[in-house]
Amino acid sequence: FNWIGSRLDSLSSARIGSSRAITQLILNLVEGTPIQLVDGGNQKRCFTDISDGIECLFRIIENKNGICNGKIINIGAPDNEASIKVLARMLTQAFERHPLRSKFPPFAGVCEVESGSFYGVGYQDVEHRKPSILNARKLLNWSPLVKLEQSVENTLDFFLNDAINSRQNKNVNFEKMSA
Repeated sequence: FNWIGSRLDSLSSARIGSSRAITQLILNLVEGTPIQLVDGGNQKRCFTDISDGIECLFRIIENKNGICNGKIINIGAPDNEASIKVLARMLTQAFERHPLRSKFPPFAGVCEVESGSFYGVGYQDVEHRKPSILNARKLLNWSPLVKLEQSVENTLDFFLNDAINSRQNKNVNFEKMSA
């Protein structure tokens, strides 16, 4: 259920529309383009930090005493629920107070777009998804630990540093070609 965190996507994948919502939003901030909220961004999701998700996945794979055999186990963070609009606001606020903020263009604002023009005709979205993690708690003694705010800050920090490093690498390569 909507994992977020470092290394799940890249800003390059966001440029071609093949990334998670959070990565697309971060790309907009990094490039100084308006954040596009599809159908107003009212769709609610539960965001799971990659570290929490991996921990649960390891426990499922470990499958001590066959406890997971034949069971459906959702990996998610039901308490980390937010609309895409709220996620965008959280990201923008974290971006504005980030130590690397001055290295990026000014915030370009938010605009609303219709799902048909963003995703194509016939696109349908689920307005609300919230996982039941009862089996993960009961069978694996697992519950997510990372709060949404912390996960958003960690994810943003990763991508901002990645963007800076990519710029520096391009400059170094250009300088080598010019020499």
